[in-house]
Amino acid sequence: MEEVSDFFSKLLWSESWPPRWYCGKWTGFHGWLYIFSNLAIWAAYFAIPFSLFYMLKKKKNEIPFVKVLWLFILFILLCGLTHLVDAIIFWEPVYRLSALILFITAIISWVTVWALYKVIPHALTLKSPQQLEIIVNERTQQLADSNQNLVRLNKDMDNFIYSASHDLKSPVNNIEGLLQLLKAEMGPENKTVTNLIEKIENSTAKVKNTVINLTDIVKVQTNPYEDIQEINIREVLKEILSENEILVKTSHAKITFTLNVETITYSKQAFKSIMYNLIINSIKYKSPDRSLKIEIMTAHNPVTNRNEISVKDNGLGIDLDLCRDKLFKLFKRFHDHIEGSGVGLYITNKIVEDKGGKIEVESSVNVGSVFKIIF
Repeated sequence: MEEVSDFFSKLLWSESWPPRWYCGKWTGFHGWLYIFSNLAIWAAYFAIPFSLFYMLKKKKNEIPFVKVLWLFILFILLCGLTHLVDAIIFWEPVYRLSALILFITAIISWVTVWALYKVIPHALTLKSPQQLEIIVNERTQQLADSNQNLVRLNKDMDNFIYSASHDLKSPVNNIEGLLQLLKAEMGPENKTVTNLIEKIENSTAKVKNTVINLTDIVKVQTNPYEDIQEINIREVLKEILSENEILVKTSHAKITFTLNVETITYSKQAFKSIMYNLIINSIKYKSPDRSLKIEIMTAHNPVTNRNEISVKDNGLGIDLDLCRDKLFKLFKRFHDHIEGSGVGLYITNKIVEDKGGKIEVESSVNVGSVFKIIF
């Protein structure tokens, strides 16, 4: 223990030995060759860890076995330090310090060997770039095949729903016709039967609306609306109002146009569907407390270089804090006391987004709503 205590207490002492230049017979060439070789090895050993450290900093999350790499950095630094001290000893014989550094280097060396031994089995399981490329190509092909099958299945499902909905229209229409004949035959005297017939008519109307909605959903999923042309906005709006003249009149809606943009290059069928859904929704969800006002406005935004059209009403409005995330979801409704299917806004949003646009909504409960289409 005395030797150990003496060793550490005199770790930097050099009085016990002469400098290495005076140990033996060194020639100038031999001595400086030894010194320069040690210094060159030390410089290289210090340069390598800094390169590894830079690589770790840049690719930390992408390099496997990081802990082993840190051990290698420490091992190489210590090896370089032994060569630096070996060169220094030619002038300052710090043999105790040299022994301690060699001992620490030996420990770190064996720790590195053990760590390397532990990771070798895992390292052998790593794939080469060529193997990874083969796996990626195989997975890509599998994904392409699965996607193709999914597209085919979706198309088959759309075709089935489209065909089934069309097939259902005829019997539903027949039922409606038969009910009308039955009402005419029964006459107004039998109130019980008349009430039952009216209930059947209401149920039939709901079935018919569901069939029509299914057809519309499939249509918007499969029809890309490719009939791109220059549209006169005012004419399309008048066409919509003319086709729904009775509904507009019975709602007593005051509809005004403020068209700063008169034409737009778009699919006429898609544009008409968008505007129809927004106008009919404004009429359907009017407030019972005031006369309905609908203002349709168009503008060109010079910042985004896009055309915009807004439909503003003073109807029931929507609580956007509760409903914003569900607003354009399929079959979602926000006023249950009014007949509806929750399909119109879904279809409108689907058409707009498929053509690279978006819808912005402002709404307050019992104040009204503004739906802005950015084309």
